[in-house]
Amino acid sequence: MKEEESGEEIGLNSYYENKIEINCVIFCFEDRNLKVLLVKNENDVMNASWRLPSASLERGETILKTAQRILKNYISEDDFFLEQLKAFGYHSSASFQESISIGYYAMVRTEKEAMEEEGLKSDIIWIDVNNIVGLVDRYMIVIDFSIKELRKNICCSAVGFNLLPEKFTLLQVIHLYEKILGIEINKTNFRRKILQRRLVRGLAEKETGVSNRAAEFYSLNVSKDEVFWNAKFNFNF
Repeated sequence: MKEEESGEEIGLNSYYENKIEINCVIFCFEDRNLKVLLVKNENDVMNASWRLPSASLERGETILKTAQRILKNYISEDDFFLEQLKAFGYHSSASFQESISIGYYAMVRTEKEAMEEEGLKSDIIWIDVNNIVGLVDRYMIVIDFSIKELRKNICCSAVGFNLLPEKFTLLQVIHLYEKILGIEINKTNFRRKILQRRLVRGLAEKETGVSNRAAEFYSLNVSKDEVFWNAKFNFNF
């Protein structure tokens, strides 16, 4: 009996010494660039390195609740898209065992004013996904995988609209898809596809204060519940 209890105790101790870490890749789209949020690595004595927003899974807390807690620590808004990726294994210097992290990716509608306010905080940075340097491999692996998932999902659902403001122009949508997919899109065909699918609706409102022809504003024509799995599309890029 004592041997069994001892074995259970060792198992529990091993779990708490090697806690599961939740990593969140938080995307936003600003100035025609896909950006990701990085935070200062508090374990770096030189205070010069960055990491993904992360937290350990606490006793009595679900994986999803942990991911939501991470986002609320760094994002001022409550309206965000959050989806689990998968589990990742990595070797930690603090343990001989392989450590486990569970990746999530999130998309937020961050207005320019909020971006500038958050940019004043010295412990976080929004950085173009193409300009990330010096990040340790285990974080880059999660980022690379999340970008692949995002590219796949925006071609068959309306999930990418989570990165756009509530009202947007069709040109903004085109720029978003071009940046994420890394391709040049036939703008005429793309506009026709979006309008034919009734994915968006016109707002009878146009841009102001622009030097060129003012573009019409649109909004998404599906509910939030339909933005991902319930609204299927095939853009065939």
